[in-house]
Amino acid sequence: MKKLYFKQKIMKITDHYEVYNEDQEIEYYVDEDFKFISFRANVTDADGEYVFSIEKDIYTPFIKFNINFRDGSNIILKNKFSILKNKMSIEGDDLSLRLEEDYFNYDVAVYNENETIAVIKRKYLSFSDTYELTIFDDYYTDIILAIAIGVDCIRDNNERKSQNDRKKR
Repeated sequence: MKKLYFKQKIMKITDHYEVYNEDQEIEYYVDEDFKFISFRANVTDADGEYVFSIEKDIYTPFIKFNINFRDGSNIILKNKFSILKNKMSIEGDDLSLRLEEDYFNYDVAVYNENETIAVIKRKYLSFSDTYELTIFDDYYTDIILAIAIGVDCIRDNNERKSQNDRKKR
């Protein structure tokens, strides 16, 4: 089992932050680029070596992220239509994962078939987005971090949309 932690800036156009392990050692660096409508992040390990990139596809009706890993594998994180809470799916090379959010959209459990492989927790009552990732199978560490970054972007997008909808009323 492994735990990772990261905290983002409060007001962000671009964001650069570290991801720490439970010993407070840097495991990853995340560099997000802001594009007017899109989103892209590059993630490197503590030695500065490329691990994966995640990019928002702007040509789909629902939010979709293409995630490309250093070994050449790819996964797609999709936000599906839902009224009350986010519904997301993962498609990839021989990968069958599903995500389930709690009622308040703060915690996300990641399943491989019926086995919980990770839990992504967003801290309550925090000035900035602060996350704790609990990964039960180290094999999925890079994938879970990529999913957490995508989930955070989906949440940010949904919160902005909700605020804009309230302003229109």
